[in-house]
Amino acid sequence: MSAATASSRAHRLSVSGKVRAVLALGTVLGLGTVATLAAFTDTVTATGSFSTGTLDLKLNDQDVTTALTGLTMTAAKPGDQTYALLTVRNGGTLPFNYAYTTVAGGADAAVLGPVLNFGVASLGTGTYNVGTPPTCNATTFSATPATVVTPSTTKLSAGPATAAARALTVNQVEYLCVRAEVPADATNTVQGKTVTATMTVTATQQ
Repeated sequence: MSAATASSRAHRLSVSGKVRAVLALGTVLGLGTVATLAAFTDTVTATGSFSTGTLDLKLNDQDVTTALTGLTMTAAKPGDQTYALLTVRNGGTLPFNYAYTTVAGGADAAVLGPVLNFGVASLGTGTYNVGTPPTCNATTFSATPATVVTPSTTKLSAGPATAAARALTVNQVEYLCVRAEVPADATNTVQGKTVTATMTVTATQQ
């Protein structure tokens, strides 16, 4: 065999070996693809629900302007006083703090407002619709359990207000005893005069 023939044969063998190597690799890849199996799966979802609370302040179970008819005085004279119960209730779903301010109104506010005494005492708290509300009168206003919110000698023109915010939990009621008085030393300057006290109560979430 000539050297040229041997070289040609070696070249063919080399090419054939390369071809076989490629084909063999292709076979291995093919087997790998066929061997891929399906897997079981299981899916579970989680959900969350969100809602906001409500702030609901009620005065004597009302959401609108409430008239304290028991606090009215007509033809009053020096030394006369009157009392009325005001219930402050948390009717919502959130605890809150409340406070009030008071202003004198009417044509004679500048005359009778600086003379008329306006005070508020707390007779305690309770749960709505549980038990009997306390009585608001001279005795309970001055009783030891009563907490003075606004001193009884505060003048209406001074704008009686809570000294600090008062807390109420959900469905809780605070019983306020409101007192108005024409002091015994009132002079003739307040004869025939009329004044209106307006309490504005504001609740703020805790």
